[in-house]
Amino acid sequence: MSENEGEFHFSPRANRAAEIKWRPWSEKAFDEARRLNRPILLSISAVWCHWCHVMDETTYSHAGVIDLINRDYLPIRVDNDVRPDINQRYNMGGWPTTAFLSSSGDILTGATYMPPDQMADALTRVAGYYRTHQPEIASRALESRKRAGSGVALSAGELDEEIVDSVLEAVKDAYDPEYGGFGNAPKFPQTDALLLLLEQAQIRSDPELRQMAVHTLGRMAGGGTYDHVEGGFFRYSTTQDWTVPHFEKMLEDHAGMVSAVAVAGMDGALDSTTHYLDTVLRDQKTGLYAGSQDADEHYYSLGADERGPQNAPFVDRRVYTSWNAALGIAYLDAAVRRDRPALHEHAAKLLGRLFRDRYKTGEGLIHTGEAGGQLGDQVWGLWAAVRAHQAGLGDRWLPTAVDIATHLEERYSDHDRGGYLDHAGGDG
Repeated sequence: MSENEGEFHFSPRANRAAEIKWRPWSEKAFDEARRLNRPILLSISAVWCHWCHVMDETTYSHAGVIDLINRDYLPIRVDNDVRPDINQRYNMGGWPTTAFLSSSGDILTGATYMPPDQMADALTRVAGYYRTHQPEIASRALESRKRAGSGVALSAGELDEEIVDSVLEAVKDAYDPEYGGFGNAPKFPQTDALLLLLEQAQIRSDPELRQMAVHTLGRMAGGGTYDHVEGGFFRYSTTQDWTVPHFEKMLEDHAGMVSAVAVAGMDGALDSTTHYLDTVLRDQKTGLYAGSQDADEHYYSLGADERGPQNAPFVDRRVYTSWNAALGIAYLDAAVRRDRPALHEHAAKLLGRLFRDRYKTGEGLIHTGEAGGQLGDQVWGLWAAVRAHQAGLGDRWLPTAVDIATHLEERYSDHDRGGYLDHAGGDG
């Protein structure tokens, strides 16, 4: 086994991607790129991502590509789930993301999946350009940063109800009255939009808004985007009518889906979805939930009597703080709305263990056992602490919420430009 195989996640099928001398995202890696005067090849992957696996098996297993990368680049590999902040900055439209950066972290060009021949050509062209256009690259990067800086507001501004009105109008304009959901293909659950419709339907006494959400959820739960054997929602549909999904299942998506089907009163979908979460993703000992389950088109084409644990797709057992906190909130809400005391018990165990393992007074919450805190971890953690207090889970939760809010302001707030930083660690 190469030294890279223990540190990075590669395709579970045969591949040579570990022969590339990948570095983790760190200041040390950027210092090395500057010392060697090489551009950076940034690969943003995910353990659940089908095309990331394909790229490992094809492009990153091609001998010529491996040689070009190791000779001319400083290759950095990032897991999307571990460092969502880096993904937000550099994603090129999907996964895998293939980004070519300067040694200062500025984007030169990029794409998503690139087959071997296209990748070899891009590697040669970018490396040649980087060697011969250093002053121009530095000048463009400086101008880009100046423009970005000049466009940042110095004040966070004020919230008003017109923001809700404008967002709601955008959701209504994007709504698909035939199949539900928003836009054409591909179609994602867009749980924030569904929850907004359900909330505003109640606030405004507008049954049309509720019908949009319920129709969407019904089409999703009744179509190919839902696993009718084991329960749970697949990540998205490649078609407008929800019939052909991408088969990975994400804990990140299920917190919103649990909340949405609970508010919509869809007890069947709620029970089968939480059954999947509690039997497949939940660690029965700790009460914490795994991050995702792999896509496997063949497995999900099998009938109920043909599936079995020995053939089940790989489950990424890493625990992500923000996703677990969000699920805890969803479970507490669903327990009250739909009279599901088991969900209350699971939420209490989940949040108790999550904060025991991941939270320290004055230091906020870390993201995983491998990575420091993200803005999302603090925000979801703060919300979870407030909801745990409201649900009567103990006296510790209100002081915890106050402490996280203080930590957010001290460590994540950008006092010069306004807003909040996505990551408070030293390796940003």
